[in-house]
Amino acid sequence: MIVFSKLLGNKGTVYDAVRAQKKKANEVDDDVIRFSSDLKPVVMWNITRACNLACKHCYLDAKNPHPDELTKKQGFRLIDDLSDLKIPMLIITGGEPLASNNFFDYINYTNQKNLRTAISSNGTLITPEAAQRMKENEVRYVGVSVDGGIPETHNEFRGTKGSFEKTIEGIKNARDAGLRTGIRITLNKYNWDEVPKLLDYALELGVPRFCVYHLVPTGRGEGIMDWDISLSQRKKVLDFLFEKALELQDKEIEIVTTDSPMDGVYILEKMKENGFSKERIEKTKKLLELSGGCSIGRKVANIDHLGNVNPCHFAPQKTVGNIKNRRFPEIWNKEPTDLLCDLRKKEEELTGKCGECKYKNLCGGCRQKAWFKNGSFYSEDPHCLYDPYEEKLKDIN
Repeated sequence: MIVFSKLLGNKGTVYDAVRAQKKKANEVDDDVIRFSSDLKPVVMWNITRACNLACKHCYLDAKNPHPDELTKKQGFRLIDDLSDLKIPMLIITGGEPLASNNFFDYINYTNQKNLRTAISSNGTLITPEAAQRMKENEVRYVGVSVDGGIPETHNEFRGTKGSFEKTIEGIKNARDAGLRTGIRITLNKYNWDEVPKLLDYALELGVPRFCVYHLVPTGRGEGIMDWDISLSQRKKVLDFLFEKALELQDKEIEIVTTDSPMDGVYILEKMKENGFSKERIEKTKKLLELSGGCSIGRKVANIDHLGNVNPCHFAPQKTVGNIKNRRFPEIWNKEPTDLLCDLRKKEEELTGKCGECKYKNLCGGCRQKAWFKNGSFYSEDPHCLYDPYEEKLKDIN
């Protein structure tokens, strides 16, 4: 995750608000929210495959519940393990997490276990009552996907007529309940030029985060990679976000991108082009180095609806264990697979332009995109805007 607002304006409204809260008995240092570690990763947990929409980019290919999904007892045991491990954040998602009969039991239990919890949702099931229950259970953040600045674009991408209105209603319900709420858009060639309109909408709604996701080839996303934007379009979006992050420093909103660690390199190079001081650039560089770029198998972990542990939610093709057979701390820390060990030293393994790049310790490229393109987690990121040989951003019209 690249927080443009933090890197360019030394602000991060959602991060700062979460970190300002009083720590509970077993919580880790506040900075770990931002800078997790190999041993204590941020965990994304797909509690169900069930979903009431049919999004064309879904990495899980969500539909009906799977008959072998984790039982509630197994889910509670996982929460116990994650709490004991003192992970910095648990992100509960699906499918659509609110479509699970276990959702409210899980968030109630995470609250009892003092486990920081966020929700990733399509928003359509967030009623005022659901939002209030999340607030009562101290859910820290709710991220809601909106995939267009106009209803028609969103509905087409989400595969359901009328979903835009229901999603916006869900955002308002979460906001009105006092939940920190963010709008997320996954870029594709049909909606990339609606990013400005959607940011304006986020400002109008008064949500504190605007997040741009890059399309990643996995799940249903593999079938629509021809929808991915060009390098020129990607540059235009990043140029816009760079300018807006500077312009909106006095507004209560942060601008974020995810699934593209290269965006951090882009920010550094744009800062140089725009005459930022060496001191400011060095500070931004250090923040990016602490974050560490692509976190696959290191600072992030995924547990799917069947209990499979994956090095990233966008890399379900590589399973490193299953919590039905072994507990998560054992899989992740005590007896990690060769793959996890290699990913944790990936800077030594990178090849191609990523291997030659001076920024590989703060970026490293998106490893799943490399896998999709070249069949290796260690090959170069095909979507990078930086030329490591010329040591500058590519000249793209």
